[in-house]
Amino acid sequence: MTRNPRSLNCISFGVSFQLMADSDVLLTAMQKFMPVGTQVSTVTSRDARNFTLRCMRGDAGYRLDVDGDVVVEGSTLQPILDKLSCDLIVHVANFAPDLLFVHAGVVGWQGQALLLPGASFAGKTTLVAELVRAGATYYSDEYAVLDECGHVHPYARDLQMREHRGATQSSVGVALLGGAEGTEPLAVSRVVFTEFVESGHWNPEPVSAGLAVLEMLQHSIPVQRTPARVMAMLARMMETATAVRTERGEAREAANLLLDAMIIGEVSR
Repeated sequence: MTRNPRSLNCISFGVSFQLMADSDVLLTAMQKFMPVGTQVSTVTSRDARNFTLRCMRGDAGYRLDVDGDVVVEGSTLQPILDKLSCDLIVHVANFAPDLLFVHAGVVGWQGQALLLPGASFAGKTTLVAELVRAGATYYSDEYAVLDECGHVHPYARDLQMREHRGATQSSVGVALLGGAEGTEPLAVSRVVFTEFVESGHWNPEPVSAGLAVLEMLQHSIPVQRTPARVMAMLARMMETATAVRTERGEAREAANLLLDAMIIGEVSR
């Protein structure tokens, strides 16, 4: 028999949403897939989007509804929770009032931030992991969270490491890499557009601030809703940053070259 729905009011980066489920077990499972830093709230917002996880009749599987519309259903729970995780962060990123979410890996180095914009399968997480092993501070392997001053904030979820560059992922805590999470916003010093290429050659070429902004627009989640605001925030970020583009080979070598370049860049400014 289906139980009465359980619910939680939540807020993440200033965006409210509600989680509902048929049971305490399912609601607890949903909480593990909320965006980093999400807090449970005692206040119910009338504008909060509702994410509901239900058991289908006859033990046929599970169904995720968003505001009453079926989003996905299936016989096993994990793919449903993965979809929930993706939809929650996209919702938060679209409506965060004072922040901009850009698909990018981020590390801190000597008080400055290094951004690695890129889509999935571009090798962001692998390179971020090697940067952390080399001594950089971990900020994110998936989203650069920028404020209106152009500073980047931590979004330090566990790194989602792909096995042998395939689709299978495993969660790796930053402590297992011998690193630490960043805690304070940082100004961005360097933006690097890079992608793994078999036998790739490290040869960074300068990218103008204007072209860097245009490139990052395609990696910014709320660009369809507020394009002028997104462009202005990216331009503010580039006031303190330089940008380069290069292919790369193995991540360990690229990480060492990147950190060396950051040191040289600091000295020259």
